[in-house]
Amino acid sequence: MRASDLIGRTAHDLDGRPLGRVADLITRRDDQGRFRVVAVLVTPRHRGRLLGFERPGVQPPLVLAWLSHLLHRGTREVPWDRVRL
Repeated sequence: MRASDLIGRTAHDLDGRPLGRVADLITRRDDQGRFRVVAVLVTPRHRGRLLGFERPGVQPPLVLAWLSHLLHRGTREVPWDRVRL
C-alpha cells in the first residue's frame, strides 16, 4: 500500500465513528530497517497542506505556529492500531 492510498481517506475509530481525514502518516524503522506506519495525523477539516508544525515537539516561528494552529486545529495523532480506514 502507498501513502497516497491513505492520505485524504476518512479514518474511523475502532467502533466505526469517524475521526476525520488522514492528513499525514507517522513512520518508524523496524528491526530490519523498513519503515512501518505507527500512527496517522487526522484532521477534522482539510484546508491546504500540512506544514509539519502539527507534529508534537516541533517549534515553528510564532506567526507560522498561529497560522498552522488556526488552519489545522483539531489535528491529532492517532496510533495506527486504533484506526480503521
